[in-house]
Amino acid sequence: MNINFLGPVFPTDPYAQMAFVEILNTLLVANNIMEVNRMLIHRNANPAYGSLSGYFRWSYAGNHFTLWQRVEYNSPVCFGQRIFSIHFGMLASRDRERDSPTLN
Repeated sequence: MNINFLGPVFPTDPYAQMAFVEILNTLLVANNIMEVNRMLIHRNANPAYGSLSGYFRWSYAGNHFTLWQRVEYNSPVCFGQRIFSIHFGMLASRDRERDSPTLN
């Protein structure tokens, strides 16, 4: 998968970078966009970890998964530039590659 970063992750909090890595790992491990959503909800609801949505805001609008960073933890205000935007087709195309049989 090729992800084009559109903006930086700002060090607003000691845990902001770790939260970003959790979101990025979720995108890399998930098989499709529905699994991304399920994994993010599960990770957010787990009391053993901090809330990812406290550091970042994401959207599933317009066939894209888009990520913005909040100005501070649980702030309703986000930085103006999004960090990245991934088209759903990128995750779906990974599924097709996995499902295709390999011939030797």
